[in-house]
Amino acid sequence: MEPDLDRIVEFESGGGLFPQFVDQWSDCFAAAKELADRIAATEAERPRVAIRSADPLSFCATFLAFCRNDFDLLFYNDRWGPREIAEADRIGDPHWVIGDFNQGQFSIARRQDAGDRSGGNVKRMRVAIPTGGTSGQVRFAVHDWSTLAAAAYGLQLYMECNAMSSHCILPLYHVSGFMQFVRSLMTLGKIVFGKGDDFAKAHRILANSVDGDRFLSLVPTQLARLVEVESNLNLLSEYKAIFVGGAPISVGLIELCRERKLPVALAYGMSETAAQVATLKPEHFLRGDSGVGKALPHTVISIIDEKSAEGVGVGEIGRVLIKSTSLFHGYFGEDTKRSDSIVTSDLGCIDESGNLILMGRADGVINTGGEKVNPREIEICLEATNLLEDVAIFGVEDREWGAKVAVAFQAKGDFVKEEVLREALENELAAYKVPKLWYRVDRVPRNEAGKLVPEALAELVR
Repeated sequence: MEPDLDRIVEFESGGGLFPQFVDQWSDCFAAAKELADRIAATEAERPRVAIRSADPLSFCATFLAFCRNDFDLLFYNDRWGPREIAEADRIGDPHWVIGDFNQGQFSIARRQDAGDRSGGNVKRMRVAIPTGGTSGQVRFAVHDWSTLAAAAYGLQLYMECNAMSSHCILPLYHVSGFMQFVRSLMTLGKIVFGKGDDFAKAHRILANSVDGDRFLSLVPTQLARLVEVESNLNLLSEYKAIFVGGAPISVGLIELCRERKLPVALAYGMSETAAQVATLKPEHFLRGDSGVGKALPHTVISIIDEKSAEGVGVGEIGRVLIKSTSLFHGYFGEDTKRSDSIVTSDLGCIDESGNLILMGRADGVINTGGEKVNPREIEICLEATNLLEDVAIFGVEDREWGAKVAVAFQAKGDFVKEEVLREALENELAAYKVPKLWYRVDRVPRNEAGKLVPEALAELVR
């Protein structure tokens, strides 16, 4: 571990990072440290340890106790079912699985059938963060202290702040939750954990513990639910920035946040980049700027033509290419080498102000009757009606058309009719972009990160 990070982790191991856990930290961390020392002493090869914990205290204590060793730490989604766990075990093949701390000890399992793997020349801790992309298949993006530090300090520099203290209501196994922990750790801030229904309680704990800048990270669904409660609006306005990413944000929600002058900072990033690589600062959001802002200091973002891979001009749409010092080292268990850049599946353009504008995903484009349809373009038009809570455009295989454009929508009330929505699209878009299949649903299925769950959507409309 780098000397400065070694001292930081040593300092933060005392528990001062966590104002919520003052009475519980000492016993939990001591148990985690004893377990880490035991595994380090008994394993003949580089240990692979899966952290499968829903409890923030247990997760953070385990990570801080284990991260000073030459371990591979794999983050498991505590909501995974047997199929996902079996797939994660196949890929990561962990020696140990660490669960929650309860009644003075951790839930642990030693996998006797874990295979032998050469650690190669790998030194120091690595983390493997789960990412399913749009396929839903489990993969682990590998990071180490160098990539995590680049991401944390790049955002700190961009936001012009000292300590970054966070109110985290995203899961820690997810990159957007974990990086809030990392930023607070590396900048000597503080972090509290909560859920949407106890937002005010966790907010007060952080506010009473921190005099400086405080940050909040949300997916659009969480933000939409928080702003529905009038008493939350004053609390939300107290943050230096409310980072919002992970999924498209509706036009109506953007307008509401601007009207209420909330310090929203639209953000773009992924597991492979250790979260944010572009951010629209709150002051730019409030003045009406579009997109997800400019690249952070540790990142260069460009747009390339899908076919030629050549750069395109200002305002032209193409694939988003990211070059960053926070870029991952490859996927765990896959024979891939790290490159200095990655071509994403995201479509976008750079406007005249240098802001990145996202236009959906290249692998989500619907080919209907020989015409290519960008789902996000249709979703934006429907969101602008302010009649929907949520909407998703997708393709349904069709023998005649190749695919039919379909829509699943959650209306704001029974008064919202399909005919009104259809007319709104017909007035704005070409006829082939207007959905042929309409599904009214109680809720558009999304995961905890706000991303659409294609399998659940298919089952829902079936």
